[in-house]
Amino acid sequence: MSAGMSMDEWNRAGIIHRELSYYKELSRHIGPLSFISYGDNYHDESQLLKQHIPDADIVWTRTPMFDQIPGSLFLSTFLPPLDIKSFSHIKRIRTNQISGAWTGAYIAKQLKIPFILRAGYILSKHIRHLSNIKRYMIHYLEKWTVKKADAMIVTYAGAKTFFVQQYHLDPQKVWIIGNPIDINLFAPLAPSVKKRDVLFIGRFTEQKNIPSILLACHKAQVSVTLLGKGPLKNEMLKLADSLNIDAQFIDSIPNKEIPQFMGNHRLFMIASLYEGNPKVLLEAMSCEMPCIASNIPEHIDVVNNEKEGLVVPSTPESLAHAVLQLLQFPDFARKLGANARMKILKAYSLKRNALRESQLHERMNYDNRLPFSL
Repeated sequence: MSAGMSMDEWNRAGIIHRELSYYKELSRHIGPLSFISYGDNYHDESQLLKQHIPDADIVWTRTPMFDQIPGSLFLSTFLPPLDIKSFSHIKRIRTNQISGAWTGAYIAKQLKIPFILRAGYILSKHIRHLSNIKRYMIHYLEKWTVKKADAMIVTYAGAKTFFVQQYHLDPQKVWIIGNPIDINLFAPLAPSVKKRDVLFIGRFTEQKNIPSILLACHKAQVSVTLLGKGPLKNEMLKLADSLNIDAQFIDSIPNKEIPQFMGNHRLFMIASLYEGNPKVLLEAMSCEMPCIASNIPEHIDVVNNEKEGLVVPSTPESLAHAVLQLLQFPDFARKLGANARMKILKAYSLKRNALRESQLHERMNYDNRLPFSL
């Protein structure tokens, strides 16, 4: 799992079903899975995991005593290799993200087994808020980890280009497999009266450019719902109040309930300044929502402008114009939503992605009798 992440964290965030449903499907192709977790209660972590994947197990958890040390979440990523005997039965290492992946790289090196690195996003591009020394450490660890990979999975073409050029990787070692979407869960609902206009889902951080969303909704005079938490939430509450717009703020809901929630809104908007392969955008597209996305490379890679959604500059004026365009031309909006759904079915479905990843493991001569660690 990623640095500091645990089954309990996934569960409290309401995303454990979203995260584990893919691994459950993948395990049908490659055999039983073992997880490194940074939770501090082995029993609880194991119980949560087995509720979703009965034959999976937790191979390592963090000791509670370590919590007393400053920076324990980061430092704990260097602990699993010290207990290398716990991993002696593992045949191959595959990571969830780059964050914390150096743990897997080192274990694979010690055991002399293949190491598959997955990067849902480019870690070194998501650390602008950190101090210079922390950014240097992350850049170093990312480079070291990428260089140790026997194969790499990225979620969009731009990430492959970055890693190949930045770290001189062999392009044939890098596979593009987009974020997996449960197309049965995230499916269009029966036509109904929409209660709200614009929906945003994400963390309240500078990256998500939420002020532009609120200002756009003010200019278009439409309602907006914002689902998520983050350090800028109070600031955004004050901005919405000062604009006197119809804005609803919701902390979180279970991932299983999000499709129904999406079905109550006319449009989905994401105005990020930078991204990876945004899963929430893919989920909205899978639900046939007409989507408006900022024109960053990561969104352009997903959405074909005016065919599967609208890709526009991230300014309030451009976003507001896109909102009004879709509300004024509902047939056009419905067509975009239908095309978006087809895109997800063809390129991002959970089963398709699991099958494709299993082909990578087959190429590395995976032995199905032995467990696989993440």
